[in-house]
Amino acid sequence: MRRAARMVGTATIACALLASLCSVGALAALTVTWTTAADFEGGTLYGLDASSSPGQLTLARVAPSPWVKHALNPILGPGSGWEADWVDSPSVLYEGGVYKMWYQGCVGLRCDIGYATSPDGLNWTRSPSNPVLLANASGWDQTLGNPTVVHDGTGYHMWYAGNGPLAIQIGYATSPDGLVWTKVGNGPNFMGHQSWDSGATSTPFVLKVGTTFVLYFSGHPGNFAYSIGRATSSDGVTWTEDLANPLMYAQGGWEESRIHPTWVASAGSGFEMYYTGGYNEPQVGRATSVDGWNWTRDAANPVLALGAPGTWDQTGVAVAKVVTVGSATRLYYGGESSPENWRIGVADYSPGTSSPRYRATGYFLSQVVDSGFRNTTWDSIDWSGSFSGVTGIAVSVRAGNTPVPDPSWSNGPVLSAPGSSLVQLSGRFAQVGAALVTQNDSVTPVLDQITVTYSTPATGSQSILGFGILGWILLAIVVPLAVGLILVLLLVARRGPAWAPPPPQGFLPCLACGAANPTYNRFCTDCGRPIGGPPR
Repeated sequence: MRRAARMVGTATIACALLASLCSVGALAALTVTWTTAADFEGGTLYGLDASSSPGQLTLARVAPSPWVKHALNPILGPGSGWEADWVDSPSVLYEGGVYKMWYQGCVGLRCDIGYATSPDGLNWTRSPSNPVLLANASGWDQTLGNPTVVHDGTGYHMWYAGNGPLAIQIGYATSPDGLVWTKVGNGPNFMGHQSWDSGATSTPFVLKVGTTFVLYFSGHPGNFAYSIGRATSSDGVTWTEDLANPLMYAQGGWEESRIHPTWVASAGSGFEMYYTGGYNEPQVGRATSVDGWNWTRDAANPVLALGAPGTWDQTGVAVAKVVTVGSATRLYYGGESSPENWRIGVADYSPGTSSPRYRATGYFLSQVVDSGFRNTTWDSIDWSGSFSGVTGIAVSVRAGNTPVPDPSWSNGPVLSAPGSSLVQLSGRFAQVGAALVTQNDSVTPVLDQITVTYSTPATGSQSILGFGILGWILLAIVVPLAVGLILVLLLVARRGPAWAPPPPQGFLPCLACGAANPTYNRFCTDCGRPIGGPPR
């Protein structure tokens, strides 16, 4: 039987087994400690490893990504005029010995679509005809993004995300040569008509399976929590949305509250998808499917992660698309080093060349501790461990009088520095949580021990009570404050609607309608227009 967390009095008596009871008479101070592998494994561990170095809790290692970012990155940066601010969202084809890229270029709030070519996929020449597809200053698509291009026997087809007075929707254009484009129709080519995607549809990716166009897209019902759906068409104009939509929901963690498909391919064994997850610091995930409807996420996600601090893609990697030429496979993607500072980069498929990496976040949730008395005071919490400037640890405790935590419980302070801190919570039961985080996947923080000190009103018995988590999760959020400094916030929250980032100080007015929005919003909560930059 696994040994649970130890409850120790001043006489240093331990309750070593989960079913054991330890009677202690008239003690002013009692303690419960978690420090061994069995202690930590007696609770719930997510993304953490307590066994590789017994007595130390670390972030778990995940399989190395098969993608190696190229040394020449970024391979395409902002140009002049219409694309002077940033470039993003590459869609790349290889035809006749030439790499062809359609991409989003932006200045201010407006984005158009540009075109570039390359003999090697690394050194690019912009078309003198740029931009090749223009936004409509007075139409539904006043800014353009996320192009996806298909070339078949009838010519070139482009689907794109357009944003205007209403919301982001999907447009369509055709071209005989990939340079001269004509928009089809006077409005969106595809709009969401189901409840889950009625607020917006975006990030189209289209592949042709036989004679059928298959569209994967993201949508939300008005709350900006994007999920992934699917639609089909015989002509690329009239679409039938799948009744099984949405096919994938965001799962929190690095995906936060939104996921966007960016590349899908049909192979002999099924389908493969790359998608963007997250909002504040987006990253790239991978999923596979046998039938194109039911998807399984890659255990190594995110397969393309943020760059190291100080690099060009340290705060975001997104909109990845795969191109295979001969035996070489590349992943073209957008990366940013600061908000709205996007560039285009590439990664080479080279499995087995990267070292295993640590997960970005992990949490520990202890079993519920039963003191035996309703009026128990949980006096203080103490923890010890080690962390560096790019890693962090946070610990907290909560207490209440129900054996399963519920809203009646009180939360103690979040402690991101080791040592002892007063808690002063009251209740018969208590539970400890800890979050470990890193901004550099080659290093991990180490948590050695957590100790909670408490006082009971009279002689009694104490025990460890196992329980179901019932939807409680810990979310670790890393907020960079300055070089070499992070603040780690530990939130105890009930699983429910997609997590929203904590509101920062101040608001920004929407330039379109004037509504006040939190500074982290990129789209107005009233009109859906971009606030401080083009849509993504």
